[in-house]
Amino acid sequence: MGLRLRVLLLVILPMALVVGVYGVVRVRQETRYAIEAERRQAAIAASAVRITVEHMLRTRAFSDTQHLVSELVIDHAEIDGLVVVDRNLRPIALEPKETLGPGRERDLATVMTTGKPLERADKPGTIQYVLPIKIRGANVEGAMEITFLTAPHETSLARVAQDVGSRLGSLVLALGVLTSLAVQRQIINPLRRLAASMRDLGAGRPGSPLLIERRDELGVVAGAFNEMAEQLQTTRAALAAESEHALGLERELRRAEILAVAGKLTSTLAHEVGTPLNIISGRAELALRVVPPDHPAHDELVSILAQSERISGIIRSLLDSMRAQKPEVREVAVAPLVAQLNRLMSYDAGCRGVHLEARVAEDLPPVTADPGQLQQVLLNLLVNAFDATPVGGRVAIEGAVRDERDRAGIAIAVSDTGPGIPAEHRDRVFDPFFTTKPPGRGTGLGLAISRDIVRAHGGTLTVRSGESGGATFTVWLPAPRAIDE
Repeated sequence: MGLRLRVLLLVILPMALVVGVYGVVRVRQETRYAIEAERRQAAIAASAVRITVEHMLRTRAFSDTQHLVSELVIDHAEIDGLVVVDRNLRPIALEPKETLGPGRERDLATVMTTGKPLERADKPGTIQYVLPIKIRGANVEGAMEITFLTAPHETSLARVAQDVGSRLGSLVLALGVLTSLAVQRQIINPLRRLAASMRDLGAGRPGSPLLIERRDELGVVAGAFNEMAEQLQTTRAALAAESEHALGLERELRRAEILAVAGKLTSTLAHEVGTPLNIISGRAELALRVVPPDHPAHDELVSILAQSERISGIIRSLLDSMRAQKPEVREVAVAPLVAQLNRLMSYDAGCRGVHLEARVAEDLPPVTADPGQLQQVLLNLLVNAFDATPVGGRVAIEGAVRDERDRAGIAIAVSDTGPGIPAEHRDRVFDPFFTTKPPGRGTGLGLAISRDIVRAHGGTLTVRSGESGGATFTVWLPAPRAIDE
């Protein structure tokens, strides 16, 4: 049962009870008043008929008296009978023509003796008035009995009940409608707004505060809800900030632990691999000196030296990545740097069957960065893009001016047309040692190191990948004036 129906029942039921009791009392009163009014009208009509009969008897028009009595009974439906007698109870006029009977003669004699009218009701639906007739002076010369037809009490009661019931029903209906409108406006609508705000707050969608337009209990509830919502929002924001801070600390701690382990592994690897690698490269150089260029082993020795140098470079790179290096920043022109990268990587792109595009405007503002570290970041992004792009695909490097968090800066984006990054991997691509490349093709440190370099420059490194394929890594670095500010 809804609140509106409950309130209506609480208001309408007592009201209906009171109105019902009042209606019963009113019906009884109206019925009594109707009966009394009917009797008064009958008494007045009886007096008028008596006056007419006395006038006619005074002029000795006895035949006309009978004619008058017949017309009155015939023409007036409410008159059922009329009798006029003299002092000896002999009928002067009689309609309908029937015997009087002992009871009626007794009443006529009594009226003539006392000179006072007599009222009686012999049967339901009729009323008789017996009146004395005075022809000369104050002497009673005869009597008259007139019978009126009256409506049954049940008919009067039904008529009055219908009238009173219709009026009281209209009153109850009007009060019900007005009460329903008042309840809807004053109670239901404010409660609905409060319930909607509570649902939004529970679902994490806090809206605007409730308007407090009244000073009653509902206004107090609305004010308390607004205070509660504000406190919840403050608490929720504080919890979110604390949770984010705790997650950041946890990530940094995990990263520090991983890097510490990686550092130990790298140092051990460099020590254990470096010695035999130096022996291999030394022996290869010595053999290369005594082997003529046209010897079949010459090319093999060159390959051994190149691969040894490559392994040495990888070890040095790992050792460098484990050491904290403070960037030596200065203003770096982006367009020449990208053009140099394009020349360096074009051969590698051609060998892989990938088309490399560089679209950077010459007038692009400079950034403040360590040119060597920035080149390292972009080279790592380009190599990853080459690895992800199939033959015939495209890799593009673009630069544009872009503000971030109200700071001016430059965004350098490296995009590919590869299969893209699955949604479940996008949050892990910057984790140390996380890689989707086959074993032996990557260490999983490139993106982690690149992000640390960009962060050390006060910038950001982000990734975007769609469901249809392709990935874009964007390096954003602040402009020189943004750092000065």
